[in-house]
Amino acid sequence: MSADLREQTPDTERISVLHVDDDPSVLELTSAFLDRELDAVSVATANRPEEALERLGSGGFDCIISDYDMPGRNGLEFFEAVREEHPLVPFVLYTGKGSEEIASKAVNAGVTGYFQKGGPDQQRRLANRVEQAAAEYHTKIEADRYSTVLRALQYPIYVVDETGAFSYVNDAFLEMTGHDREEIIGAGTDIIKDAEAVAEAEEQLGSILSDAGPDTAQFPVDIYPKEGDPIPCRDHMGVLPYEGEEFRGSVGILRDVSDQKRRQRELERRTRAMDEAPIGITISDPDRPDNPMIYVNDRFVEKTGYERAEAIGRNCRFLQGPDTREEPVAELRRAIDADEATTVELRNYRKNGEMFWNRVTVSPLTDGSGETTYWVGFQEEITDLKQRERELERQNERLERFAGIVSHDLRSPMSVATGRIELAKSGADPEAADSLDDALDALDRMGTIVEDTLTLARQGDTVGDMEPVSIASVAEQSWRTTETAEATLEVASDAEVCADADRLGVILQNLLGNAAKHAGPEARVRLGVTEAGFYVEDDGPGVPEDERAAVFEPGHTTDDSGTGFGLAIVEETVEAHGWSIGVSDGDLGGARFEITGVETIG
Repeated sequence: MSADLREQTPDTERISVLHVDDDPSVLELTSAFLDRELDAVSVATANRPEEALERLGSGGFDCIISDYDMPGRNGLEFFEAVREEHPLVPFVLYTGKGSEEIASKAVNAGVTGYFQKGGPDQQRRLANRVEQAAAEYHTKIEADRYSTVLRALQYPIYVVDETGAFSYVNDAFLEMTGHDREEIIGAGTDIIKDAEAVAEAEEQLGSILSDAGPDTAQFPVDIYPKEGDPIPCRDHMGVLPYEGEEFRGSVGILRDVSDQKRRQRELERRTRAMDEAPIGITISDPDRPDNPMIYVNDRFVEKTGYERAEAIGRNCRFLQGPDTREEPVAELRRAIDADEATTVELRNYRKNGEMFWNRVTVSPLTDGSGETTYWVGFQEEITDLKQRERELERQNERLERFAGIVSHDLRSPMSVATGRIELAKSGADPEAADSLDDALDALDRMGTIVEDTLTLARQGDTVGDMEPVSIASVAEQSWRTTETAEATLEVASDAEVCADADRLGVILQNLLGNAAKHAGPEARVRLGVTEAGFYVEDDGPGVPEDERAAVFEPGHTTDDSGTGFGLAIVEETVEAHGWSIGVSDGDLGGARFEITGVETIG
């Protein structure tokens, strides 16, 4: 390791030596010999220990060579002084005054090496020891440096040797596992992993060691602490540097992903809740061009008919169409530009082109600094609500219209009835009996008006159960219960349609009765089926073209005994089915009332 580091770092390529000796010739000779024996060395010299200590104050030496017998203090005393300030620097005692006693003291004191001064062989041994000591010093410095860094890291770190046993763990590792260092060091990895995890780590290590494998591997692993539940982690593994086939072991960093997994589960729960929400939910990213959607839930897909892949990456305006009003769209733009929440109702279109009413609420999602990072949209289909609103508006319009009709049409018969009864009571009318008959007729007309008004008001309600019914069958039943004098009914064709049978009876009863009444006592009335629906026509005088638009208005009648509500009732009931009605000239010469938009069965 130290050799690799020295090759990569220019400042550590040279070995810096401090040689202390009171004999200048020894200093000169040793310096020359070291320079010859070692590839890169720089030698500084000092004649006295005090001078050497001053030189050491600035640091930067990889090894110290010292004589033993020097003025002021001897070599071992100098060694003790060096150790107080520089405990790691290698110290070689190189003396001409050799003895077993000095050698013993030097070894016991902990010097790096002890040599007696001598010839070239001794100088060569000294040079070899200096080079070895400097390399060990560099290695130790780097090891201590990395060890300090590893201890300071918050992530659990481990080193596993070539036998599969832990050779190093940092404090964070011990804190996670709950083991003491003595329990971990030398133990196999199965002390914190199950058999499956051990096998997975070995497989990952094999992949790294293979020629085509990656430099590192990352994989999930459960760590089993000494006490408590398994801790979900992510293991970042690499191998220790080695040369040739000499594998030295692996190193790894564990990252506790418990919080991440909890957040992931919470996110999954929230996402599932949004996916299954009863309203459409979208999320868009304003940092991307055109603020495209990056999420849509199941209800959005179901409601619009667009699959996720078709919606993601697009602005939600693609749901707009020809009848989408500009006002709610402008309000959405204004709110987004102002980073404000808002709610609008607008017409949108499904993928199949069908229009639906959409109540859209948009709201900004902000980060800790208040900046808008996403927009969330809630989309609730309100088509049924809008239909009910329109129906309510129509009902209110009808009620206002009916109030005017009733007020106008009832006033006349009420006046007749009141006047006739007063005349009869006063005795001023010699034909009192006839006056009372007129009053009864007026009251009957009032009852008819009230009954027809109620019938017309109720036709705006939603139709009841829809079922297959025969038009001819309903028409024949309606004909039997309608006052038709000597008129005849001809059924030209028949079909089954899906309708509310009772309401269909109201339609046909009014149309058949109207035809029989206006065509004369011996009228000819025909019922038939077309591709788009059915019709009723007669051989009467027909309806002038300029009066056709008015015949369906409540109160419109050309018969003094009629209320003018029959055709209005027909139109309301037809529209309640989703059909349409119109009047034209028939093949029999009279009026033809045709209902269209009817879907036949079979």
